[in-house]
Amino acid sequence: MLPPLSSVKKALNVLEAFSDDRTELGVTQIAELLNSHKSSISRILMTLLAEGFVEKNPQTNKYRLGLKMVELGYRALKRFDLEELATPFLEELADKTNEIIHLAVLDKNEIIYIDKRGKEQVLTVATRIGGRHPAYCSAMGKVLLAGLSQERLNEVLAIEPLRRFTPTTITQVTILRKELERVRKQGFAIDNEESFPGIQCVAAPIRNNQGEAVAAISATVPKLRMGKQRTKELIQLVTRCAQKISERMKSVR
Repeated sequence: MLPPLSSVKKALNVLEAFSDDRTELGVTQIAELLNSHKSSISRILMTLLAEGFVEKNPQTNKYRLGLKMVELGYRALKRFDLEELATPFLEELADKTNEIIHLAVLDKNEIIYIDKRGKEQVLTVATRIGGRHPAYCSAMGKVLLAGLSQERLNEVLAIEPLRRFTPTTITQVTILRKELERVRKQGFAIDNEESFPGIQCVAAPIRNNQGEAVAAISATVPKLRMGKQRTKELIQLVTRCAQKISERMKSVR
């Protein structure tokens, strides 16, 4: 058996230095905890930062675990069993709506599709499990962004400018913030052809025991079928489905 690489072991030790009681740490703190040199810890942190395994809080200049760790955790633990728990509800929603149903999580300023159900339509979007999409111009992304703290939201919106995908894409941060506040209050979001022409989505958040939005589901619908009554119906079906998954998650924790 080959001996472990010391550099990899040190990097793992740095990640393990973070805990529930130590969510943010500075270079000196980590060096003291691991009885290591600050220069060595600093180089490791720079590498972890570049790869998304840690993040740096601009207010405190301290480090914390990055969302890349969440992404890996989803893979290692069957995405926290979210897919398995959600599957019957997603299938039921797909049958009731006869539309494409997505399940996604937030990673920085993007959503990651982790499940997709329903029969492909003539007019739909070419999404795939594991694929990514900007959060600000999708219904699922908007309900997940709306669930962030103001501090975290500021960090996410500072990553890159809001690009225009269609004539209705929101490209001004001030307008997006107003939209997210509305989404936060009403408990659901609608994508008004903001990503793909002719396609609208209705999304709602899945919440954990602490009330945090940890994932979102959506129904993807061609605009031709999205009248007022259909929109109202989909809002009820999607939000109820999200509530059922949330309740199911809480019951098994």
